[in-house]
Amino acid sequence: MVKIRNTVISIFTVCVIFLVSGFVIAYGRGYRFNFKQKTFGSTGLITAISEPIGASIFVDNKKVGATNTTITVKPGWYTISFMKEGYQPWEKKIRVQGEVVAQANGTLFPTNPSLSAITTNGVANPILSPDGGKLAFVIPVIDEATDTAQLVQKSGIWVLDLIDKPLGLNRDAKQILKSEPLDISKATLTWSPDSKQLLVDVPTAQKTTATYLIDSDKLNEFAKPVYIRRDVINDWAQMEKTKETEKISTLKPEFLAVATSSMSIIAFSPDERNILYEATGAATIPQIITPALIGTNPTEEVRDIKPFSIYTYDIKEDKNYLIGKATDLTLQWLPTSHHLITISKDKIEVMDYDGINRKTVYAGPFWDAFVAPWTSANKLVILTNLIPTASTLPNLYAINIK
Repeated sequence: MVKIRNTVISIFTVCVIFLVSGFVIAYGRGYRFNFKQKTFGSTGLITAISEPIGASIFVDNKKVGATNTTITVKPGWYTISFMKEGYQPWEKKIRVQGEVVAQANGTLFPTNPSLSAITTNGVANPILSPDGGKLAFVIPVIDEATDTAQLVQKSGIWVLDLIDKPLGLNRDAKQILKSEPLDISKATLTWSPDSKQLLVDVPTAQKTTATYLIDSDKLNEFAKPVYIRRDVINDWAQMEKTKETEKISTLKPEFLAVATSSMSIIAFSPDERNILYEATGAATIPQIITPALIGTNPTEEVRDIKPFSIYTYDIKEDKNYLIGKATDLTLQWLPTSHHLITISKDKIEVMDYDGINRKTVYAGPFWDAFVAPWTSANKLVILTNLIPTASTLPNLYAINIK
């Protein structure tokens, strides 16, 4: 009798374990019991993550909580919105499938970004390094500086590190070449592909150009003369071509065939997952990943590309998105690799890499359409002159966008 009882208890225990395990597995896969309809079925999950955190989450205009969290909903299409006081809203249509986690990752940009001066003495010809970590510029000798030794000493070539360092160390620009005895007031700068050197082209009195080579990470005692500029440029072009070939070689042959015949690649994203390009001919991007991945970005894609239009291609998900007409856009990547900076007259905008959530982060004058992002993506650097009556030269300013 005792033996039978123990057997029954063992069987009952095993059944309970199986039932509990099955329930836990089903719950983890998104199955829920609907008490109103008295049904048990599959649901989907939305992981809602925002930067900054703590934004209100709206699902089809109904507030359901705050980021960062996971929401359980029935399969279907939903409009997900993030809102936070002091920030511009973010919105996206999300497709939720049973037993699949959908991602809603949004960045909110401030409605009133602050502006702070980086330089005060006037700068010329700023240029961003290929790796995005340094900004070189010229502080020219100006008439007002003739009686001010300090301003004369500051004239020359400077480099600003765009990488945030702990405790605010080394955030000021460093001078790498003084203007004396070489007058670099009208010099133009060219970065080497490895961001370690700069070519300095200086107009001469004979209406020719003298070229010099300097290191970007130290104060150069003198600038090394370059007698055949073309040779240096050709060497650098070959280095750049080699780097580009290495990136392109990782692409699938099916996409590479279209890329080489009907695309002009503008830039890979910093993480090399996305490609920003202009279509140079009509073509169709074949479906490379078949069947298509589940739970990918639901934004509508365009696989038939047309000339003079700009697109982004997501290598990992095999998705292609239309950004806009080439004639209307000047674009570059934000270091997040998930956002594009669009530059137009008196306005800077940031959009998601798939072309949605286009938001203005700065509206005002800036020179030469110059915009350089901080590597942390929390600031943009522009060239502008806020008080033209006080100085004829512009300065570098940081726009805090996060």
